[in-house]
Amino acid sequence: MSKFDYFNFHDGSWDTEFVAHAKKFTKEETIALCVKENDWKFDREHCNGNLHRKPTIDDVIERTVRWYPKVPEFCDIDSDNGCYSYCKKGERGSFPVWVIEFEQLRV
Repeated sequence: MSKFDYFNFHDGSWDTEFVAHAKKFTKEETIALCVKENDWKFDREHCNGNLHRKPTIDDVIERTVRWYPKVPEFCDIDSDNGCYSYCKKGERGSFPVWVIEFEQLRV
């Protein structure tokens, strides 16, 4: 099984999504982890608290991720260490994940 549990995906500057392994966590557990790991983003008093609401089951979507030992060009990050990124379902080394997009929580 993958060493991947959960973490925030980012675009190089900002966190864009919370991603959790779908075979290790339920949708409900993913929501709880997202809120716990990103609590300051929900804090309106905090200077960076920019999420207006907490996620619900309707905000959790399923996607597929895999580990890329060499960072693919489409990731547009400068690293020699590899990275996790989205891929097609069934691709070698892929696994399902639950995704909560932060942009959806700003509305």
